[in-house]
Amino acid sequence: MSNIDKQTIRDLSDQNIAPSKILSYLSTQHGGKDKVSYNSKDVSNLIAMDNRKILGWDIETTLMHFQRKKDEDPEFFYALEADEDGCMKHLFWAEGRSRRAYLEFGDVIVFDTTYNTNMYSMPLAPFIGVNHHRQSIFFGMALLRSESTNNFCWLFETWLRAMYSKHPVAIITDQDPAMRIAIKTVFPNTIHRCCKWHIMRKAKENLSTLYRLKPMFQTELELVINCSKTLADFESSWAAMIEKFNLKDNNHLNLMYDKRSEWVPAYFRGIFFAEMSTNQRSESSNALLKLWVNSHTSIYKFVLKIEGMIETIWQHEVDEDIKSINETPSLWSRYQLEFDAREVYTRKVFKEFKELLKDSTLGIVIEKDRDALYEVRYCSSNRKWPESHLVSVEKSSGIFSCDCNGFEFEGLLCSHALKVMCNIGIEKLPSQYILKRWCKNANAEVKRPINDRSRDTGNSQALQTFRIAAFRPKFNHIVELASKDVRAFKLADKNIDELFISVVANSVRKVEPTFRVTNNK
Repeated sequence: MSNIDKQTIRDLSDQNIAPSKILSYLSTQHGGKDKVSYNSKDVSNLIAMDNRKILGWDIETTLMHFQRKKDEDPEFFYALEADEDGCMKHLFWAEGRSRRAYLEFGDVIVFDTTYNTNMYSMPLAPFIGVNHHRQSIFFGMALLRSESTNNFCWLFETWLRAMYSKHPVAIITDQDPAMRIAIKTVFPNTIHRCCKWHIMRKAKENLSTLYRLKPMFQTELELVINCSKTLADFESSWAAMIEKFNLKDNNHLNLMYDKRSEWVPAYFRGIFFAEMSTNQRSESSNALLKLWVNSHTSIYKFVLKIEGMIETIWQHEVDEDIKSINETPSLWSRYQLEFDAREVYTRKVFKEFKELLKDSTLGIVIEKDRDALYEVRYCSSNRKWPESHLVSVEKSSGIFSCDCNGFEFEGLLCSHALKVMCNIGIEKLPSQYILKRWCKNANAEVKRPINDRSRDTGNSQALQTFRIAAFRPKFNHIVELASKDVRAFKLADKNIDELFISVVANSVRKVEPTFRVTNNK
């Protein structure tokens, strides 16, 4: 096996390409399989040998890599906790742009620990959000030795420190009891919701026989869970379903019901979840990670592959930014509402708004209280459509409130409110119903140069971090140059002393010197 072939194998393996496909590629490059003197097993052995070489200095190499990243990106953050023997217990890291993006899109977080993707079998714990294009975005990654309450507390506190102490509005997790306690401890004011995807996946495993024997039951169960408008609707529909299929003694259904306040959508209708309550984030992130990493990956190579994956995700965001700015989606109607939405929303969000506007053509509007209360009534017998919705209106202030809580839940006006708006002649889209996080310029702050952000007024932790990050490379460069020449050193020493005196004199708060000012007698 030539050195060139070995390097090609390593490069393709780093892209998570299987040994058999690597061999196929090399065979093509050499002009056929008969021209290659090694087989797929030899390729696997080379990869395994490289991984074994890394084992002895895996963590040290990873930390050195993180320090290089921090030198390049002053906002890069990483933290490690070791046990009494000096062995790594937990590792957390987050890119600077992820930290900045969190300030714009960190209202709702999905936290999951279901991925075992390295040779140490340490669960990966990504913090996942959603950006203005409805794309998944990662707000940091962690590797945990074990999933205990203390370990989760360390991770959440570390992550919160990295995210400038900004607590999320809501967090979605699995049903881990240790995680639940840690969230109550570290995020006491954050709404905690269990991921419906995990719960329905467990239901499919435990109710598979029931699904097979009673084919209509699964459909009925999903309708009860997803289409109950209020808590009363859910309670009555659940009871009717249990009685209809004679399932009052089913242990798993009883367990799901006992925990209903932790995951059933009806319990969270008035809380903003940015469309993160569905299974999309957990499912797509799980699939994405499987494409990039596997159970034989060392920590160092794992980190490199995660960086490659995240770089691809950032590029997708950039691509969508360009498309949203340069492309003009077609209009479905002549409503000014739709024109306004097209001007401000990203392509993906505008597409969803347009579908809501189309749905607003269904049903009829009945005025219950003149200029104040309207009923949107549907004649369809399909249970996916509730029979009616009530929309309250304050015309003078442009407030429209629907009992489905669609805007509160997803951040877009529901079809019922849009129908009433069109019915009573509201032309423009009220500004209070345009969330910045869904707009084309939502990530403008994330992309601002650090020097610009560091000049903003205020003394928040985030701004202090930006200012430190803006100064550090400048001072590092001065130190490096001044250390090479005695005249440059004396000049820098004198000017730094004078600069310190001036900064202290003009500082908002008194600063204690951390070094001796030589020319201040």
